[in-house]
Amino acid sequence: MTQEKLAELLSISPQAVSRWETDVAMPDISLLPPLANLFGVTTDRLLGMETYQKDLRKAEFDEAFYRYWEHDDKEKNYKIALRAVTEYPGNMEYVEWLASAEYYVAHLKADNKEYEKLLESSAKHYKLVLDNTKDSKLYGKALYGIVLALSCNQKKAEAKEYAMSEEDERKRDDLLCWCLEGEEKEKHCQGLTNTKLGEFLFQLRFRQSSIEACEAVEKILNIMFPDGNFQYYHNTLQYNCISKAHCFCRTEQYDRVLEELKKARYHAEEMTKINRQKIIKFTSPFFSLVELEHTVTDSDVTDVDEFIGCLNNSSFDPIREREEFKALLVRQVVF
Repeated sequence: MTQEKLAELLSISPQAVSRWETDVAMPDISLLPPLANLFGVTTDRLLGMETYQKDLRKAEFDEAFYRYWEHDDKEKNYKIALRAVTEYPGNMEYVEWLASAEYYVAHLKADNKEYEKLLESSAKHYKLVLDNTKDSKLYGKALYGIVLALSCNQKKAEAKEYAMSEEDERKRDDLLCWCLEGEEKEKHCQGLTNTKLGEFLFQLRFRQSSIEACEAVEKILNIMFPDGNFQYYHNTLQYNCISKAHCFCRTEQYDRVLEELKKARYHAEEMTKINRQKIIKFTSPFFSLVELEHTVTDSDVTDVDEFIGCLNNSSFDPIREREEFKALLVRQVVF
């Protein structure tokens, strides 16, 4: 059927039909029933809302949604997400997808106004998800996203409010890194780095009892504390040296065993002194703003006592009669 013929049957202009075919305009809603009757189809068919068509279209969007992170074309991903949200406005997964796409596309824009506009839209869509989803995983993604979008758009105070609403302390601390500024940010990030460093070293040393793991712990701490002011990491080094000594026992390198035990004794003595301090303050440039209250123990058992207790292990029997080993058993600590 020609444009002219269709226009004649509907009593409209051929130009109107031309605009429909080129996606410049859409038919007036009052023309949908006549169009459906003319072509012998339902209005759902005209609108692309028949079940099989909807399912097919949804499947296409779902495929793009679940695989979008695999592609580097952020502009294309943004356009697909925008179409998905336009056709399925109540789908919060798609809304979060669009918010994420807007955030990443914003960073490709050289024009500052366009950058800010996209970030503003991203935050708006993330908020829409936060207000409408009951899915905890999706909520968490949206919360993280809105903090980033607001922070990058220099709305730090608003971003901080959202960050503080995170109930999980670890996630909240990570989010705050984006929201804080100046010395407050530096102090927070240093404290967080200190916490994660301790956790990492613990896992490194206990997951793999080997010379390589022990040496890695030493190297990391020497890098992070170039001035040697390890504070409570002396405890980590103390037990790290003992672990290393056990490793050398297995290969019967007893001179090296004694070297490690002497270092362990030194760290135990330093830790005994530190346990008398009320404040822990680092001087390393990586942790210069970290200052922690430290509970002074009333116990008579010191770190040196605990070190000596470790020497009762049968692994050290081959060197137990050596004078150097006996010297390590002296309990007196000079402060």
